[in-house]
Amino acid sequence: MTKIDLKDRKIISALDMNARMPLTELAKKVGLSRQVVEYRIKRMKEEGVILGAKAVFDSAAVNYKWYRTAFRMLNVKKEDKLSFIEYLKNHPFVFWLGEVGGNWDIVVNFICEDNFKFNALFEEITNKYGKLICDYEILIYINVYDMERSYILTANNTEKNVTNKDVNKTVNQSGMSETGIRKEFFHEMKLNKDFFLDPLDKEIIKHINKDANISNIELGQKLNVTGNTIKNRIDEMKKAKLLLGFRLFVNPSSLGFSSHMLFLGVNNISIEKEKELVSYLKAIPDITFIVKHIGKWRIGMEIETKSELKFYELFVDIRGRFSDIITGFESFPLFKDHVVNYFPEGCLK
Repeated sequence: MTKIDLKDRKIISALDMNARMPLTELAKKVGLSRQVVEYRIKRMKEEGVILGAKAVFDSAAVNYKWYRTAFRMLNVKKEDKLSFIEYLKNHPFVFWLGEVGGNWDIVVNFICEDNFKFNALFEEITNKYGKLICDYEILIYINVYDMERSYILTANNTEKNVTNKDVNKTVNQSGMSETGIRKEFFHEMKLNKDFFLDPLDKEIIKHINKDANISNIELGQKLNVTGNTIKNRIDEMKKAKLLLGFRLFVNPSSLGFSSHMLFLGVNNISIEKEKELVSYLKAIPDITFIVKHIGKWRIGMEIETKSELKFYELFVDIRGRFSDIITGFESFPLFKDHVVNYFPEGCLK
């Protein structure tokens, strides 16, 4: 595991929910010089700790739907699986692709205009790779919470001379609010009838999808408009709740964490009980994504823990506290993210 010290953690935590933060502002926030911050970020990228910055979109604001599909493969040769993964990596409507364990091999999320378009691409996939697929599960997204990784600073702080007071101060400076509430990007997944993407908007989205850290001035030069025009367009996307912000993506294993996905089947759930469940999940620092689905698994989440035992303890606690509504569950490890693109190219044509 790569050696990550408290200074590195402070940088990662500060950028977690604000990945486009200027270096001068970041340096001031974490109490380091600009040169030191720049050097540490470069080093963490080279070591595979920082995977990149991503623009976080809620494409439902411009009338797109999200679908999650889990595939189980049977007696498949390694090269066949790699071929399937490569096909999905290059698919124009994939916004997330993960290689997993347990009962499934691959989980892939698609963005489409409607159920008919999703059905067409799903049939295309099964026609092409049906011989490799022995089972699948389809879930439709209702909403999503992208949660701050507050554990980055609160977990495993073992440096000498680092007190709880130091850690708490750092947490308040770089991630959580003074009240201790975690930051989040909430994908409400509702159509905004007053907002439409024009060709310039789509070009901006293409470029910030490739490089979320590109400056407004540099992007303006590429698109033959001013930096202020880029800024105004990005501000309009945020106002329309299409663009939620910019998130830093990290390799959890480099921080000593492993990822699991947990799906819950629920029944007899009232609006109040659902709010109680979601609020409880949001308060758990190890839970980084919470999804509400239509389908067999009503609630899904991604959990990043220091050990299998910690994951098991969290799961037992959740199941015990909400045993009156949880009717089933499924969990599996997440080994690798192959694609993260909240607004895939196929949606921009």
